[in-house]
Amino acid sequence: MNLKEKINSFPKTPGIYLMKDKNNNIIYVGKSKKLQDRIKSYFTNSKNHSRKIQRMVKGIHDIEIIKTDTELDALLLECEYIKKIKPMYNTLMKNHENYSYIKIDTNKYYPYLEVVEEIDDNSIYFGPYTKLSNLEKIKEILNENYKLRRCKKMNKCINYDLNKCIGPCREKISKDEYDKIIKLVISDLKGESDNILSILKDNLNKEIESLNFEKASKIKDDMDKIKSLINKQKVINSSIDKNIKIALNEVSEDTYKIYIIYRGKIIKSEIVKKDVIDKMDTEKYIKENVDEKII
Repeated sequence: MNLKEKINSFPKTPGIYLMKDKNNNIIYVGKSKKLQDRIKSYFTNSKNHSRKIQRMVKGIHDIEIIKTDTELDALLLECEYIKKIKPMYNTLMKNHENYSYIKIDTNKYYPYLEVVEEIDDNSIYFGPYTKLSNLEKIKEILNENYKLRRCKKMNKCINYDLNKCIGPCREKISKDEYDKIIKLVISDLKGESDNILSILKDNLNKEIESLNFEKASKIKDDMDKIKSLINKQKVINSSIDKNIKIALNEVSEDTYKIYIIYRGKIIKSEIVKKDVIDKMDTEKYIKENVDEKII
């Protein structure tokens, strides 16, 4: 079986891939949610690749894969292999990934939403999550519906003129009124209120009444994203103060893989049904699965 045939036989499931040279040395370790698609991408549209990737691809003589349950498992396994093997091209490209968070710095005069990969101050953080692109979409949904400040430099940008911002930089809203909106956003993200879902539902009904079914479909998709994030955050909330984090990763339409993370290390993971997540008593779950000396 040649390399092309081998790649076509790879599954479209999560895992890591080990690129090898003609001497069977591992020169690169990567991870993907869909192994076959990711590996094929190295051999197509090569003109868009960096010189380092082009050079690496020319040196690939074999590829091995290791399948995992979820993308997070693949990330952890990738980090383990990179740390142990130190492949040449991983060192050159330094493309390590991390968990992601939604950040709100309430010490700013008019706070705004950020998606970040580290907790580095006393701001309010929501997470950890493993899908950066999903968090960016959540941030956009909240910005769009609450018309929050988006620019970092209060410089009277065009967003107010486009009706995408309530205009704190133009003094169109008081600090107190703006802070009330931020409190609503925080309450939504904590799962303590469903104000954003109510806004989206009203918008959905308006679009349906106007027969704008395409817009209605997008709003329904936005509602599903918000609900998914809130359900995950409810599980995560009670673990933050103990330096124990819980991360969730979707495995299928009705299952998640749940991870208990302590000081950056996975100390427990298992696959559970989504309805179990919704009803989960997080403190009880932690006590049943974590050594009492830790908590």
